[in-house]
Amino acid sequence: LAGLQKSLAEATAELEQQRREVTGHQEKEQSLEGELRSLRAQAAEAAATHEREGKILREQAAAAAKQRDGALREAEETRAQLRLVSEARATGRRELLEAQREAQESREGREAERRQ
Repeated sequence: LAGLQKSLAEATAELEQQRREVTGHQEKEQSLEGELRSLRAQAAEAAATHEREGKILREQAAAAAKQRDGALREAEETRAQLRLVSEARATGRRELLEAQREAQESREGREAERRQ
């Protein structure tokens, strides 16, 4: 009888030890599941933030490209205007030189007539 009681006590102690181990494992599992949920939520938030930032950067890039295209068009228009102004200036200069030559010839002609 004493041997059976001793065996029962040992079995009871071993069962309690196993229960404590199972409880410890369950608590650790619950803790790990909570940590996993938290990490998944952080990953989802990071992905959403990344997507928002990507969208903003794409919009900024499109706006910058549009602004660049406008500046290129404006620069080309300015170059065209500059060419026209340069051509007009050259034409004006030629006309001025021609007018000065004609005036000189006219003065020389009048001077020659006056001498005769």
